[in-house]
Order: sequence, then C-alpha cells, then structure tokens
Amino acid sequence: MKIFVAKLPPEYDETDIATLFVTYGEISTINLVTDRETGRSKGYAFVEMPNDEEALNAISHLDQKQITNNKQLSVSQAQERPRTNNNFNRNSSKGGGGYQRGGFGNNNRNNNNKDRSSQGGNFNKGSNRSPSTDY
Repeated sequence: MKIFVAKLPPEYDETDIATLFVTYGEISTINLVTDRETGRSKGYAFVEMPNDEEALNAISHLDQKQITNNKQLSVSQAQERPRTNNNFNRNSSKGGGGYQRGGFGNNNRNNNNKDRSSQGGNFNKGSNRSPSTDY
C-alpha cells in the first residue's frame, strides 16, 4: 500500500522516515519529494509497504503524531491523481522553442516590426499596409 506522509520537518530525510515506519512493518520504498533546484525537502513523502494490514496500522498510529518543533504528521493512504484529458501531450514534438508567439520583436520572418514613432504611433504588426489605409 502506498502511504502519503505530510508536514515533515525540513531536516527529515529517508532514514528519519524509515525510523518512523519500520516499527510497523516492512517498507518497500520511501520517496521523499524534494525541490529540483535546491534539493531541499518539500515536506512530504510517499512510503510503500507491501503488507496492507501493517500499512493501515502505521497510518492509524502515525497520523497526527507529534514530532519535533510541535509538528504533527499527517499520514494517510495515498490517492491516485485523477487523469485529466486537457489535450496536452508531454511527448509532443510540437512543443519547445521553435514556435514564436506574438508580442513585440518576435516576428522576424517578414521584418514587419517597424519603429512605432515612424508610423505616428500606429503599429501594424504583421501587415504591409500603411497606417493611412482605410480599414
């Protein structure tokens, strides 16, 4: 069973988490979630225990357990994140820096980014018409 552990002190590592859970049974894996840039703990982890009975026992004993600095752990059975279909494909080859989105200075193909002051404040991005052209 996969267990979600939250409200961990920032100084806790996998060994500290193992110390909490080993009393209740065998631990398969511990995944302490860390910040990619700093490597510091985000304050939560996932613990996997192969025996569901032992896992439920650990949850009941460790949930709301007070640990250092008056922190109370929050321990529960991990819930699967619901998959949403928002038409976003992480493996798509269309993503990345190849596509230029609007904004000033990004349209290099037609060289239509003219100096605003030379057109009297009328900026015709992407158009070859002069500012005096009727719309």
